Amino acid sequence: MRVIRWGILGLGKIANKFASDLLLVDHTKLTAVASTNFERAKSFASRYGADKFYGSYNELFEDTAVDIIYIASLHPQHASLSIKSLLNGKAVLCEKPLAMNAIQVKEMITISKEKNIFLMEALWTRFNPAFCQVKKWIDKGSLGSIRYINATFSFNGLDKGEDSRLFNPIKGGGTLLDIGIYPIFLAYYLLGIPNNIKASAHITPKGIDKQLAIILTYEHAHALLYSSYTHNEEMRATIAGEKGEIYMDDRWHESPNLNLVQSKVKTPKSFNFLGLGYSYEIMEASQCLREGAIESSKWSHQNSLELMKIIDSVRKKAGISYPSDI
Repeated sequence: MRVIRWGILGLGKIANKFASDLLLVDHTKLTAVASTNFERAKSFASRYGADKFYGSYNELFEDTAVDIIYIASLHPQHASLSIKSLLNGKAVLCEKPLAMNAIQVKEMITISKEKNIFLMEALWTRFNPAFCQVKKWIDKGSLGSIRYINATFSFNGLDKGEDSRLFNPIKGGGTLLDIGIYPIFLAYYLLGIPNNIKASAHITPKGIDKQLAIILTYEHAHALLYSSYTHNEEMRATIAGEKGEIYMDDRWHESPNLNLVQSKVKTPKSFNFLGLGYSYEIMEASQCLREGAIESSKWSHQNSLELMKIIDSVRKKAGISYPSDI
């Protein structure tokens, strides 16, 4: 089987998690890493066994030994760095959100298709076994018609300070693009594009959302979604239908534990993830490259575009803006 040679760009917290899982996936190799800080790149490469390390992104783009680049930079850089990678003949797995808005996503997709090069948004929840089980139960009809979804994602980030990534609009801060995307993803993937969107946010003086409440209305269902940096709470998700419910445990977006309830009878299901759970999106992207695909059938270009259009609508309703909008 072809070994897929990976590069990683942007070597922060999530890149460390990704790299640790990459080491667990067969027929993949961490070939090179890049940071604007040369010493950080050198240290990261040593920690995860990368062959090469660079103090600039361009050097990674030009490395002919790399097949695909995982982009884990700040949100406002996702589109431009992904496009540079594609134009240099490198496939891209870009962290969520794929871009800052739907206009940027469209441009990225256009270039992917023109260059015939793979592009995928790294929405890792989509590929983990627990979420796949949720989809299987729903497709099997275990819930009947879905009537209600409730999902939250909250933590107390107030101690990080106003200059942190979380609260800095120049760095794409705010709950919506950072953590609010997960509840929206859940509703979109299970119910599709909503008929109506309502959103209300508590906006900081710098213009980003620190709390966000969303109601998505469908023909026969509602999704109540919430994200916040102001407090801690158990982050669970509920999916309820006419015939039953699915309860996803705390930190539902990465939880290995589920409960299916039908007629008050509980069926628990637990999974042992390979590593932290990033391994499954790595497997998907690697297999797509082996097959010569330019997008995943499990999370397609169109999926990313439609998700971003919903996010754009939420931003408009909630009054959230970014410098990149200008």
